[in-house]
Amino acid sequence: MRLSTEVLALTEKQINQAFEERNIPMLEKETIFILNNLAFNLAERYSDILHLIKPMRVRIRKEPEFILKEDFLSSLKKMLFLTERIFQEPVDFSELKLSVDSWFYEITSDGTLVFHYKPDHLLSITDAAEQLGVSRAMMYKYMDRGLETVGEKGSQKIPKHMLEAWKNPALAFQMQWIYQVKKSRTQSVEEKLESINKQIAEYEKEYRGTFYQLFGGLDDHEIDGMSEAVDIADWKELEKEKQRLLSQLNG
Repeated sequence: MRLSTEVLALTEKQINQAFEERNIPMLEKETIFILNNLAFNLAERYSDILHLIKPMRVRIRKEPEFILKEDFLSSLKKMLFLTERIFQEPVDFSELKLSVDSWFYEITSDGTLVFHYKPDHLLSITDAAEQLGVSRAMMYKYMDRGLETVGEKGSQKIPKHMLEAWKNPALAFQMQWIYQVKKSRTQSVEEKLESINKQIAEYEKEYRGTFYQLFGGLDDHEIDGMSEAVDIADWKELEKEKQRLLSQLNG
């Protein structure tokens, strides 16, 4: 719902007070309020694209080393005022959606943020492939790497706005990170490792070598300047996650 200036100011005051008093239950309550209000307002503001947004099985991260940090406080206030800013100035929907998704998966330890799109905003895989100028086979590779889809396997569709976002290396990488987090919440460690090994094997086949042989000596800035930046950055994160999972399995 739209919040008055007075309510915005009061909510910010309550957040500051909870943070200063290290009141974790109060911070959790304010976070849930902001999340629910943001979901409602986004669906209202972009009613031509969305039916609704539904947070599911949400569990806010409450460990003190996370929720009592300045970074968390800043992100909470940013989302509080974003709930009104979207009505006052034009905001690119794909960037906004990815920003909200990223925030949600950073501040929660469980749950999903489900976006229900209007049917005319969704494309078939064939139509999406035509718009991107690639084959259906390549579209499936993109989907495996994190391009947003909706629907069950076999009848998946792709939101129109995400096709343009996929062309932007920074947004594509953000989308891939969100995809990996969402997937990790429903998989065992062994299943995660199997999935990651499969994705790494596809990159090794495509680029004819291992990540460390081909790109191990490059820093993030050098990778960002390459034409294959999205793939390489994703591959790098997969290798990091693989090592983390192996450590977890080996104790």
